[in-house]
Amino acid sequence: MKKILICLTFSMLTWHSFAQDIPVQIVKSDVFKDEYKNSSIVLVEDDGNGGVIIIRSYHGGAFSSSMGYYFEHYDANLKLIKEYDYELSYSKAVRQSSVLGLIMDGNTVNIIDFVYEKEQQAYICSAVSGNISDFNFTKKELFRLNSEEIKQFSFFSSSGFDRDSGASMIINEDKTAFAITVDINNKDVETHKLFLFDKSLNKKIEHTFKRDIKDRKFSYENIDVSKDGNTLYLLGKVKTVEAKKKKEGGKYQYELTRITKDSEKTQVFDTNDHFAASLKTIVFSDRLTCIGFFSDKEDYRYKGICYFELDPVTLDIRKSKFNPFTEQFMIDKYGKDKDKELKNLSFRKIIILPSGDIIFNAEEFYIITNYVTTPNGSYMTTTYHYDDIVTARLNTAGEIVWARNINKRQATGGDNSYISYTSTAKDNDAYFFINTGEKVKKLSNDRIQFGQTSPKHSNLNVIRVNQNGDFDYKELLDDEENEVPFMVSDGAISGNSVFFIGRKGKKKQLLKITL
Repeated sequence: MKKILICLTFSMLTWHSFAQDIPVQIVKSDVFKDEYKNSSIVLVEDDGNGGVIIIRSYHGGAFSSSMGYYFEHYDANLKLIKEYDYELSYSKAVRQSSVLGLIMDGNTVNIIDFVYEKEQQAYICSAVSGNISDFNFTKKELFRLNSEEIKQFSFFSSSGFDRDSGASMIINEDKTAFAITVDINNKDVETHKLFLFDKSLNKKIEHTFKRDIKDRKFSYENIDVSKDGNTLYLLGKVKTVEAKKKKEGGKYQYELTRITKDSEKTQVFDTNDHFAASLKTIVFSDRLTCIGFFSDKEDYRYKGICYFELDPVTLDIRKSKFNPFTEQFMIDKYGKDKDKELKNLSFRKIIILPSGDIIFNAEEFYIITNYVTTPNGSYMTTTYHYDDIVTARLNTAGEIVWARNINKRQATGGDNSYISYTSTAKDNDAYFFINTGEKVKKLSNDRIQFGQTSPKHSNLNVIRVNQNGDFDYKELLDDEENEVPFMVSDGAISGNSVFFIGRKGKKKQLLKITL
């Protein structure tokens, strides 16, 4: 009875908190039209005078191969000052191409691309650089690899290759350096070529990483770049002979490798009798952490959050913790404290607070495929579900401060731009921006649920979770007041502001929300 009264009291307090105000400033640009329908914000930079530089990527769609970037300079009120359209063009010798990412160096923007030159039988990584004052672009080769070295790229073919195939770019938290990793074609030995550059394109590391194990038994998790831009950390999930003999838990181990200009060092650690489908590394100046969801039954049924802390230089393991989801989290999810493991959780974002605490965000994501038979034949339908938001705060000791489940039911047959969410933080509070196309639904035990949305019916909301784990929400924009719906899953963060682009047909508009 005491437990029920506590839960009811908390629910009443939580519901009352929904009426609180969340102060934000909202600025919209003028409605405009682009030559190309499809575009998304890839970078927002403060101009130092209250305005912003916004870079948007575009592509021509199914019937056009055109692709490039819109460079736009706006003042504090999102009034356009200057714009430039840079279309990426390649010679006929280029058979495949991919832009890996962008990084700014002062007023210079560097577009990092990776192409296959058939005549030279080589994959070439280059930087296309230009100053935002005059948009005079030049090209610089960063490195090249012979074609026989490279494994088939996953963005060229989606079948028959592991998920770490191809090339990818990683930028450190302070945006002072970036790494490029390329999967090398070697079935017998897991091999990656790693390059580290500072933001001025000076090469700091070129390293070949090898693990004496078959490629299919090594799962590349992620790579991080240190804050000072001098060190790489590579995390892998490895199925070894020793791990296979384990009686309980996952039949694998994790290996974290520290790579500098002159050295390579690896630390092996295990989740013991637990299962952890994947981990994410977070690099601090004085510690290195790996966090993820864990289970006691199987890889993809989750019971809580695991935390490993290592020394960033020696890689000695300082601590490991397995935190079950809190009682409040289970009440959020099910309406009562329930001993049940979750599934279908997909990592979304890690946010570091000024205190050093970590906010770990995920979403309940899954895909349902149906075969439909009609008199005219059969066809397949695929529905992508983006349901509950899972968020938790861990302190510097790796302990859960709070964990919350925000109930949400959203699905799409294709474009997810208007559903899912964008998250950020200010001070000690976490914020989530979501669309909903209907009134917020009341659930049992004074809980609420955000519902389905669509490009034709999208109301923009903000949810705030404070330092104590209490949350409230506020509707920011009603769809009847907007000329366009905003693509809430593609938000870009700059300081305390979040930027979204909206689209309806050829009409577009930019939105700036400042916390």
